[in-house]
Amino acid sequence: MTPPRFGQPPTVGTQLSHWNDVIDGHLAASRPEAAVPLIRVILKTLPRHLPTYFRFLQAVWLLRRWHEGRDWALRLLGADPGSELAWAVLARGAESDGNLTRAQRYWTLALENAPYNRPIRQGLSRTLLRQKRPLMLTRPALATLYRMGGRWDRAIRVYTKLTEEEPGRLDYQSSLLEAAWHDGRTEEALHLARLLVSLNPNLLLGWIVSARIGDEDDRALARAPLEAMDPDGEYAITRFADKNAFAFPTEISVSPEDAALLKAARTSA
Repeated sequence: MTPPRFGQPPTVGTQLSHWNDVIDGHLAASRPEAAVPLIRVILKTLPRHLPTYFRFLQAVWLLRRWHEGRDWALRLLGADPGSELAWAVLARGAESDGNLTRAQRYWTLALENAPYNRPIRQGLSRTLLRQKRPLMLTRPALATLYRMGGRWDRAIRVYTKLTEEEPGRLDYQSSLLEAAWHDGRTEEALHLARLLVSLNPNLLLGWIVSARIGDEDDRALARAPLEAMDPDGEYAITRFADKNAFAFPTEISVSPEDAALLKAARTSA
């Protein structure tokens, strides 16, 4: 236990990975109600932690409490505009409100970033059927398939055209950055990364690329956002197959009561 500072309660150091393991166990066993209190403990200490945003949205999905996930979905999309789970949660929320036009838009965005995801395909089909429209493979979805298959050059060609047509689409820009980076187009990727983080300071991939291939100033600027959003590199590995340059095993200080909550959860797991 860490001795308390004057006027502050004592804290206990715990490993972030221990919290993640227990939460993942609850989610895998379809016990989201048990995961949520643990998730909230992490967010008290790491309010910008993207993997925990993602886990909270997984819990929301299982609990079907769509509106509780809205703000967290929007926060995650600010950092990862291609998160199909975040778009899907927003889509279900819009459906529950009876706003089928908005739901269809969100489902379309989700499918563009995850063309093979069955629940997303079902969601979009459900909203399209009410308008008697077929489900079709769009250019953004095709670009995603190229990107998923590592066909970077083809992905770049499609995303370049898409960003020219809709320059405000951050998901297109982020995907173009990912493809250019993995294709070894260092100068192009670094220029785009610098531009995107200047306009969108929460964009995780922009900081990852800046830290990887940028100069000393780029690395210095990237350190704080990467340590805040993804300190142990979990999100970067899962989403972009690359650990961020400042990733390290992370300890979080929690109250004795929260530490006891973790201990009990690990014991019963």
